[in-house]
Amino acid sequence: MNDNEKRLSDFIDSLNNEKRPDIETDSEELDKLYNAVRQVKSLKEPVMPDKDFSYNITQRLKEKKKTPIKNKKRIWICSIAGIAAILVVALIMNFINPINSSNIVYAMEQAYNGIKAYHGTLEVVLNNEAGKEQIQSILDIWVDKDDNYYIEVSEGSYKGLKTISDGKKVWQLSVDENAENTLPVFTETYEFIFELGNEIDEVKNAESAKIIGDDKIAGRSSYVMEVTPKGGLTYKLWIDKETKLPLQKQGAMNKAIQYTTRYTEIDFVESIPEDLITIDLNEGFKEVEPVTDKNTDIIEGKNIVGHDPEIIVEVNMEIEKAEQIAADSGSSPWKLDPVYVAQVFLSLQISPDGIVGDYPVDYDELVIVENNGTNVMINVNSEKTDIKTVYLSRLIRQDDTGIWTVTGYDE
Repeated sequence: MNDNEKRLSDFIDSLNNEKRPDIETDSEELDKLYNAVRQVKSLKEPVMPDKDFSYNITQRLKEKKKTPIKNKKRIWICSIAGIAAILVVALIMNFINPINSSNIVYAMEQAYNGIKAYHGTLEVVLNNEAGKEQIQSILDIWVDKDDNYYIEVSEGSYKGLKTISDGKKVWQLSVDENAENTLPVFTETYEFIFELGNEIDEVKNAESAKIIGDDKIAGRSSYVMEVTPKGGLTYKLWIDKETKLPLQKQGAMNKAIQYTTRYTEIDFVESIPEDLITIDLNEGFKEVEPVTDKNTDIIEGKNIVGHDPEIIVEVNMEIEKAEQIAADSGSSPWKLDPVYVAQVFLSLQISPDGIVGDYPVDYDELVIVENNGTNVMINVNSEKTDIKTVYLSRLIRQDDTGIWTVTGYDE
Protein backbone atom coordinates (compact mmCIF):
# COMPACT_ATOMS: atom_id res chain seq x y z
CA MET A 1 0.00 0.00 0.00
CA ASN A 2 1.43 3.37 -0.99
CA ASP A 3 1.34 6.52 1.16
CA ASN A 4 -1.87 7.97 -0.35
CA GLU A 5 -3.70 4.66 0.03
CA LYS A 6 -2.65 4.41 3.70
CA ARG A 7 -3.74 8.00 4.42
CA LEU A 8 -7.13 7.37 2.81
CA SER A 9 -7.54 4.13 4.77
CA ASP A 10 -6.66 5.91 8.05
CA PHE A 11 -9.14 8.68 7.18
CA ILE A 12 -11.96 6.15 6.69
CA ASP A 13 -11.05 4.32 9.93
CA SER A 14 -11.13 7.59 11.90
CA LEU A 15 -14.62 8.45 10.63
CA ASN A 16 -15.88 4.95 11.38
CA ASN A 17 -14.53 5.25 14.94
CA GLU A 18 -16.16 8.69 15.34
CA LYS A 19 -12.75 10.39 15.63
CA ARG A 20 -11.50 13.56 14.01
CA PRO A 21 -9.38 12.46 11.02
CA ASP A 22 -6.12 13.99 9.83
CA ILE A 23 -7.08 15.93 6.69
CA GLU A 24 -3.83 17.71 5.91
CA THR A 25 -2.70 16.87 2.37
CA ASP A 26 -1.08 18.50 -0.63
CA SER A 27 -2.80 16.15 -3.06
CA GLU A 28 -5.82 17.51 -4.96
CA GLU A 29 -6.91 13.97 -5.81
CA LEU A 30 -6.76 12.92 -2.13
CA ASP A 31 -8.79 16.02 -1.13
CA LYS A 32 -11.53 14.96 -3.54
CA LEU A 33 -11.54 11.44 -2.14
CA TYR A 34 -11.70 12.77 1.45
CA ASN A 35 -14.75 14.82 0.46
CA ALA A 36 -16.37 11.80 -1.21
CA VAL A 37 -15.84 9.71 1.93
CA ARG A 38 -17.46 12.44 4.05
CA GLN A 39 -20.51 12.42 1.76
CA VAL A 40 -20.80 8.66 2.06
CA LYS A 41 -20.52 8.91 5.85
CA SER A 42 -23.21 11.59 5.99
CA LEU A 43 -25.77 9.33 4.34
CA LYS A 44 -28.13 7.79 6.89
CA GLU A 45 -28.06 4.07 7.38
CA PRO A 46 -30.99 2.41 5.59
CA VAL A 47 -33.82 1.28 7.89
CA MET A 48 -34.59 -2.41 7.45
CA PRO A 49 -38.30 -3.35 7.18
CA ASP A 50 -39.94 -4.87 10.27
CA LYS A 51 -41.81 -8.17 10.39
CA ASP A 52 -45.13 -6.49 9.53
CA PHE A 53 -43.77 -4.89 6.36
CA SER A 54 -45.22 -7.45 3.92
CA TYR A 55 -48.62 -7.40 5.64
CA ASN A 56 -48.80 -3.60 5.60
CA ILE A 57 -47.93 -3.44 1.90
CA THR A 58 -50.66 -5.98 1.10
CA GLN A 59 -53.20 -4.02 3.11
CA ARG A 60 -52.27 -0.76 1.37
CA LEU A 61 -52.74 -2.39 -2.02
CA LYS A 62 -56.11 -3.70 -1.00
CA GLU A 63 -57.22 -0.31 0.24
CA LYS A 64 -55.78 1.25 -2.97
CA LYS A 65 -54.39 4.12 -1.03
CA LYS A 66 -52.16 6.45 -3.02
CA THR A 67 -48.79 7.62 -1.76
CA PRO A 68 -48.61 11.42 -1.42
CA ILE A 69 -46.53 13.10 -4.08
CA LYS A 70 -44.13 14.60 -1.54
CA ASN A 71 -43.41 11.11 -0.15
CA LYS A 72 -42.70 9.78 -3.66
CA LYS A 73 -40.24 12.58 -4.14
CA ARG A 74 -38.55 11.79 -0.82
CA ILE A 75 -38.26 8.10 -1.75
CA TRP A 76 -36.81 9.02 -5.16
CA ILE A 77 -34.23 11.32 -3.56
CA CYS A 78 -33.20 8.56 -1.16
CA SER A 79 -32.77 6.19 -4.11
CA ILE A 80 -30.49 8.68 -5.84
CA ALA A 81 -28.50 9.06 -2.63
CA GLY A 82 -28.09 5.29 -2.46
CA ILE A 83 -26.87 5.10 -6.04
CA ALA A 84 -24.45 7.96 -5.40
CA ALA A 85 -23.13 6.14 -2.36
CA ILE A 86 -22.46 3.02 -4.43
CA LEU A 87 -20.64 5.03 -7.10
CA VAL A 88 -18.49 6.83 -4.54
CA VAL A 89 -17.58 3.58 -2.80
CA ALA A 90 -16.70 2.06 -6.19
CA LEU A 91 -14.47 5.06 -6.90
CA ILE A 92 -12.73 4.67 -3.53
CA MET A 93 -12.22 0.93 -4.01
CA ASN A 94 -10.77 1.54 -7.47
CA PHE A 95 -8.33 4.00 -5.91
CA ILE A 96 -7.33 1.63 -3.12
CA ASN A 97 -7.04 -1.55 -5.19
CA PRO A 98 -3.96 -1.92 -7.44
CA ILE A 99 -4.51 -1.57 -11.19
CA ASN A 100 -5.10 -4.88 -12.98
CA SER A 101 -4.11 -6.17 -16.40
CA SER A 102 -7.47 -5.49 -18.06
CA ASN A 103 -7.72 -1.83 -17.18
CA ILE A 104 -4.02 -1.12 -17.87
CA VAL A 105 -4.47 -2.48 -21.41
CA TYR A 106 -7.51 -0.23 -21.83
CA ALA A 107 -5.56 2.71 -20.37
CA MET A 108 -2.70 2.07 -22.82
CA GLU A 109 -5.10 2.12 -25.75
CA GLN A 110 -6.79 5.34 -24.60
CA ALA A 111 -3.43 7.02 -23.95
CA TYR A 112 -2.18 6.12 -27.42
CA ASN A 113 -5.40 7.41 -28.99
CA GLY A 114 -4.69 10.77 -27.36
CA ILE A 115 -1.33 11.39 -29.06
CA LYS A 116 -0.56 12.47 -32.61
CA ALA A 117 3.15 11.75 -32.91
CA TYR A 118 6.18 11.07 -30.76
CA HIS A 119 9.93 11.53 -30.81
CA GLY A 120 12.24 9.28 -28.83
CA THR A 121 15.69 7.85 -28.29
CA LEU A 122 15.57 4.06 -28.52
CA GLU A 123 18.33 1.82 -27.18
CA VAL A 124 18.72 -1.74 -28.48
CA VAL A 125 20.58 -3.82 -25.90
CA LEU A 126 21.97 -7.34 -25.98
CA ASN A 127 21.94 -9.27 -22.68
CA ASN A 128 23.54 -12.64 -21.92
CA GLU A 129 22.84 -15.26 -19.26
CA ALA A 130 25.50 -13.77 -16.98
CA GLY A 131 23.60 -10.46 -16.94
CA LYS A 132 26.14 -8.64 -19.11
CA GLU A 133 24.63 -5.82 -21.21
CA GLN A 134 25.95 -4.56 -24.51
CA ILE A 135 24.33 -1.66 -26.34
CA GLN A 136 23.98 -2.73 -29.95
CA SER A 137 22.64 0.54 -31.29
CA ILE A 138 20.93 3.83 -30.38
CA LEU A 139 18.22 5.15 -32.67
CA ASP A 140 16.65 8.58 -33.09
CA ILE A 141 12.99 7.92 -33.90
CA TRP A 142 10.08 10.06 -35.07
CA VAL A 143 6.67 8.42 -35.61
CA ASP A 144 3.14 9.65 -36.30
CA LYS A 145 -0.29 7.99 -36.48
CA ASP A 146 -0.31 7.96 -40.31
CA ASP A 147 2.51 5.38 -40.52
CA ASN A 148 5.09 8.03 -41.30
CA TYR A 149 8.42 7.57 -39.55
CA TYR A 150 12.03 8.70 -39.55
CA ILE A 151 14.74 6.49 -38.02
CA GLU A 152 18.42 7.35 -37.84
CA VAL A 153 21.08 5.16 -36.26
CA SER A 154 23.08 7.54 -34.07
CA GLU A 155 25.33 4.96 -32.38
CA GLY A 156 26.41 1.38 -33.06
CA SER A 157 26.42 -0.76 -36.18
CA TYR A 158 25.04 0.96 -39.27
CA LYS A 159 25.71 4.37 -37.71
CA GLY A 160 24.34 7.14 -39.94
CA LEU A 161 21.79 4.91 -41.71
CA LYS A 162 18.46 6.70 -42.19
CA THR A 163 15.15 4.97 -42.90
CA ILE A 164 12.10 7.03 -43.88
CA SER A 165 8.52 6.00 -44.59
CA ASP A 166 5.52 7.96 -45.83
CA GLY A 167 3.14 5.14 -44.93
CA LYS A 168 3.29 3.66 -48.45
CA LYS A 169 6.93 3.68 -49.54
CA VAL A 170 10.21 3.30 -47.68
CA TRP A 171 13.56 4.90 -48.48
CA GLN A 172 17.03 4.45 -47.01
CA LEU A 173 20.21 6.48 -47.00
CA SER A 174 23.43 4.94 -45.74
CA VAL A 175 26.81 6.53 -45.09
CA ASP A 176 28.31 3.13 -45.99
CA GLU A 177 27.57 2.06 -49.55
CA ASN A 178 28.30 -1.57 -48.65
CA ALA A 179 25.85 -1.65 -45.73
CA GLU A 180 22.99 -4.12 -45.85
CA ASN A 181 19.51 -2.64 -46.15
CA THR A 182 18.18 -4.85 -43.36
CA LEU A 183 18.76 -3.78 -39.78
CA PRO A 184 18.60 -6.20 -36.86
CA VAL A 185 16.26 -3.76 -35.07
CA PHE A 186 13.47 -4.57 -37.52
CA THR A 187 11.10 -7.49 -36.93
CA GLU A 188 10.18 -7.56 -40.57
CA THR A 189 11.65 -5.45 -43.30
CA TYR A 190 11.79 -1.77 -42.34
CA GLU A 191 9.33 -2.02 -39.44
CA PHE A 192 11.16 -1.46 -36.17
CA ILE A 193 10.50 -3.62 -33.16
CA PHE A 194 9.24 -1.09 -30.61
CA GLU A 195 6.56 1.10 -32.20
CA LEU A 196 4.04 2.04 -29.50
CA GLY A 197 0.88 1.36 -31.48
CA ASN A 198 2.09 -2.08 -32.58
CA GLU A 199 3.08 -2.97 -29.03
CA ILE A 200 -0.35 -2.08 -27.66
CA ASP A 201 -2.04 -4.13 -30.40
CA GLU A 202 0.22 -7.08 -29.54
CA VAL A 203 -0.85 -6.92 -25.88
CA LYS A 204 -4.54 -6.59 -26.79
CA ASN A 205 -4.37 -9.67 -29.02
CA ALA A 206 -2.04 -11.72 -26.81
CA GLU A 207 -2.90 -15.14 -25.47
CA SER A 208 -2.26 -13.79 -21.96
CA ALA A 209 -1.02 -10.57 -20.34
CA LYS A 210 -0.59 -9.95 -16.63
CA ILE A 211 1.10 -7.42 -14.35
CA ILE A 212 3.89 -9.09 -12.36
CA GLY A 213 5.50 -6.15 -10.55
CA ASP A 214 6.79 -2.59 -10.49
CA ASP A 215 10.10 -1.09 -11.65
CA LYS A 216 11.73 2.14 -12.78
CA ILE A 217 12.83 2.78 -16.37
CA ALA A 218 14.70 5.97 -17.29
CA GLY A 219 13.75 7.33 -13.87
CA ARG A 220 10.03 6.70 -14.43
CA SER A 221 7.84 4.43 -12.29
CA SER A 222 6.47 1.59 -14.40
CA TYR A 223 4.30 -1.50 -14.28
CA VAL A 224 6.01 -4.71 -15.45
CA MET A 225 3.74 -6.89 -17.58
CA GLU A 226 4.36 -10.45 -18.77
CA VAL A 227 2.92 -11.04 -22.25
CA THR A 228 2.51 -14.34 -24.09
CA PRO A 229 1.60 -13.67 -27.74
CA LYS A 230 -0.26 -16.22 -29.84
CA GLY A 231 2.35 -18.45 -31.46
CA GLY A 232 5.27 -16.54 -29.93
CA LEU A 233 7.61 -16.51 -26.96
CA THR A 234 6.72 -14.83 -23.66
CA TYR A 235 8.26 -11.39 -23.16
CA LYS A 236 8.10 -8.55 -20.63
CA LEU A 237 6.79 -5.04 -21.19
CA TRP A 238 7.34 -2.01 -18.94
CA ILE A 239 4.45 0.53 -18.94
CA ASP A 240 4.94 4.08 -17.64
CA LYS A 241 2.51 4.64 -14.74
CA GLU A 242 2.04 8.30 -15.65
CA THR A 243 1.58 8.20 -19.44
CA LYS A 244 0.27 4.58 -19.55
CA LEU A 245 2.49 3.92 -22.59
CA PRO A 246 5.18 1.23 -23.10
CA LEU A 247 8.77 2.24 -22.30
CA GLN A 248 10.72 -1.01 -22.48
CA LYS A 249 10.42 -4.48 -23.98
CA GLN A 250 12.53 -7.51 -23.07
CA GLY A 251 12.38 -10.64 -25.20
CA ALA A 252 12.92 -14.22 -24.10
CA MET A 253 16.43 -15.62 -23.57
CA ASN A 254 17.37 -17.46 -26.77
CA LYS A 255 20.69 -19.30 -27.09
CA ALA A 256 22.22 -17.28 -24.25
CA ILE A 257 21.06 -13.99 -25.82
CA GLN A 258 18.23 -11.71 -24.83
CA TYR A 259 17.20 -8.48 -26.56
CA THR A 260 15.96 -5.43 -24.67
CA THR A 261 14.64 -2.32 -26.43
CA ARG A 262 13.88 0.77 -24.36
CA TYR A 263 13.06 4.43 -24.77
CA THR A 264 15.53 6.42 -22.69
CA GLU A 265 13.75 9.60 -23.80
CA ILE A 266 10.32 10.14 -25.33
CA ASP A 267 8.29 13.27 -26.10
CA PHE A 268 4.82 13.60 -27.58
CA VAL A 269 4.59 16.10 -30.43
CA GLU A 270 2.10 17.40 -32.97
CA SER A 271 3.92 16.10 -36.05
CA ILE A 272 7.21 14.97 -37.56
CA PRO A 273 9.32 17.93 -38.81
CA GLU A 274 8.74 18.21 -42.56
CA ASP A 275 12.46 18.38 -43.39
CA LEU A 276 13.05 14.95 -41.82
CA ILE A 277 10.59 13.10 -44.05
CA THR A 278 11.36 15.02 -47.25
CA ILE A 279 13.08 12.66 -49.69
CA ASP A 280 15.86 14.10 -51.86
CA LEU A 281 16.94 11.44 -54.33
CA ASN A 282 20.00 13.54 -55.18
CA GLU A 283 21.31 12.89 -51.67
CA GLY A 284 21.46 9.16 -52.34
CA PHE A 285 18.13 7.91 -50.94
CA LYS A 286 17.06 4.57 -52.41
CA GLU A 287 13.56 3.19 -52.41
CA VAL A 288 13.28 -0.23 -50.78
CA GLU A 289 10.50 -2.77 -50.82
CA PRO A 290 8.89 -3.45 -47.43
CA VAL A 291 7.14 -6.73 -46.75
CA THR A 292 3.41 -6.04 -46.50
CA ASP A 293 2.31 -9.58 -45.61
CA LYS A 294 3.49 -10.56 -42.12
CA ASN A 295 2.05 -14.03 -42.56
CA THR A 296 4.40 -15.10 -45.34
CA ASP A 297 4.40 -18.87 -45.61
CA ILE A 298 7.52 -20.53 -44.22
CA ILE A 299 9.41 -22.30 -46.99
CA GLU A 300 11.95 -24.98 -46.25
CA GLY A 301 15.11 -24.22 -48.18
CA LYS A 302 16.36 -26.96 -50.47
CA ASN A 303 19.60 -26.84 -52.45
CA ILE A 304 20.09 -23.18 -51.67
CA VAL A 305 23.35 -23.55 -49.76
CA GLY A 306 25.90 -22.48 -52.37
CA HIS A 307 28.97 -23.00 -50.19
CA ASP A 308 31.07 -26.09 -49.60
CA PRO A 309 32.28 -25.89 -45.97
CA GLU A 310 34.79 -28.33 -44.53
CA ILE A 311 32.49 -29.12 -41.62
CA ILE A 312 28.70 -29.33 -42.04
CA VAL A 313 26.49 -28.14 -39.16
CA GLU A 314 23.37 -30.24 -38.73
CA VAL A 315 20.23 -28.09 -38.73
CA ASN A 316 16.92 -28.92 -37.04
CA MET A 317 14.36 -27.31 -39.33
CA GLU A 318 11.60 -27.47 -36.69
CA ILE A 319 13.72 -25.37 -34.35
CA GLU A 320 14.51 -22.96 -37.18
CA LYS A 321 10.80 -22.57 -37.94
CA ALA A 322 10.13 -21.75 -34.29
CA GLU A 323 12.95 -19.19 -34.26
CA GLN A 324 11.59 -17.60 -37.45
CA ILE A 325 8.25 -17.13 -35.69
CA ALA A 326 10.08 -15.67 -32.68
CA ALA A 327 11.93 -13.22 -34.93
CA ASP A 328 8.67 -12.22 -36.63
CA SER A 329 7.16 -11.42 -33.23
CA GLY A 330 10.17 -9.33 -32.24
CA SER A 331 11.62 -11.76 -29.71
CA SER A 332 14.87 -12.62 -31.54
CA PRO A 333 15.77 -9.81 -33.97
CA TRP A 334 19.46 -10.76 -33.70
CA LYS A 335 18.71 -13.77 -35.93
CA LEU A 336 18.21 -11.31 -38.80
CA ASP A 337 21.86 -10.22 -38.60
CA PRO A 338 24.29 -12.87 -39.96
CA VAL A 339 27.27 -11.38 -38.10
CA TYR A 340 25.51 -11.66 -34.72
CA VAL A 341 24.41 -15.22 -35.52
CA ALA A 342 28.01 -16.10 -36.36
CA GLN A 343 29.25 -14.40 -33.17
CA VAL A 344 26.84 -16.42 -31.01
CA PHE A 345 27.78 -19.66 -32.81
CA LEU A 346 31.52 -19.09 -32.33
CA SER A 347 31.09 -18.11 -28.69
CA LEU A 348 29.07 -21.25 -27.96
CA GLN A 349 31.76 -23.37 -29.66
CA ILE A 350 34.26 -21.93 -27.19
CA SER A 351 31.87 -22.02 -24.18
CA PRO A 352 29.30 -24.78 -24.87
CA ASP A 353 27.73 -24.42 -21.40
CA GLY A 354 26.83 -20.78 -21.97
CA ILE A 355 28.38 -17.37 -22.45
CA VAL A 356 29.56 -15.65 -19.28
CA GLY A 357 30.63 -12.01 -19.49
CA ASP A 358 31.75 -10.64 -22.86
CA TYR A 359 31.55 -12.72 -26.01
CA PRO A 360 34.90 -14.47 -26.59
CA VAL A 361 34.87 -13.38 -30.23
CA ASP A 362 34.25 -9.68 -30.80
CA TYR A 363 31.68 -8.51 -33.34
CA ASP A 364 34.35 -6.42 -35.10
CA GLU A 365 36.51 -9.51 -35.62
CA LEU A 366 33.95 -10.93 -38.02
CA VAL A 367 34.00 -9.74 -41.64
CA ILE A 368 31.46 -10.54 -44.36
CA VAL A 369 33.40 -11.49 -47.49
CA GLU A 370 30.47 -12.77 -49.54
CA ASN A 371 26.74 -12.10 -49.36
CA ASN A 372 24.23 -12.80 -52.13
CA GLY A 373 21.17 -12.25 -49.92
CA THR A 374 20.63 -15.97 -49.39
CA ASN A 375 24.10 -17.22 -48.43
CA VAL A 376 26.81 -15.46 -46.42
CA MET A 377 30.46 -16.28 -45.85
CA ILE A 378 32.16 -14.62 -42.85
CA ASN A 379 35.89 -14.59 -42.10
CA VAL A 380 36.90 -14.89 -38.44
CA ASN A 381 39.90 -12.77 -37.40
CA SER A 382 40.30 -14.03 -33.83
CA GLU A 383 42.99 -16.05 -32.06
CA LYS A 384 40.47 -17.37 -29.54
CA THR A 385 39.04 -19.93 -31.97
CA ASP A 386 40.39 -22.33 -34.59
CA ILE A 387 37.43 -21.58 -36.85
CA LYS A 388 38.49 -19.30 -39.70
CA THR A 389 35.29 -19.13 -41.78
CA VAL A 390 31.58 -19.43 -40.96
CA TYR A 391 28.89 -20.13 -43.57
CA LEU A 392 25.27 -19.05 -43.09
CA SER A 393 22.07 -19.33 -45.13
CA ARG A 394 18.46 -18.25 -45.03
CA LEU A 395 16.83 -21.66 -44.82
CA ILE A 396 13.29 -20.69 -43.83
CA ARG A 397 12.44 -17.58 -45.81
CA GLN A 398 14.60 -16.17 -48.59
CA ASP A 399 13.95 -12.46 -48.18
CA ASP A 400 14.92 -9.69 -45.78
CA THR A 401 12.60 -11.09 -43.08
CA GLY A 402 14.32 -14.49 -43.09
CA ILE A 403 16.55 -15.53 -40.20
CA TRP A 404 20.16 -16.65 -40.72
CA THR A 405 21.35 -20.15 -39.83
CA VAL A 406 24.91 -21.45 -39.55
CA THR A 407 25.27 -24.31 -42.03
CA GLY A 408 29.00 -24.97 -41.78
CA TYR A 409 32.51 -23.72 -41.05
CA ASP A 410 36.19 -24.13 -41.95
CA GLU A 411 38.99 -24.64 -39.45
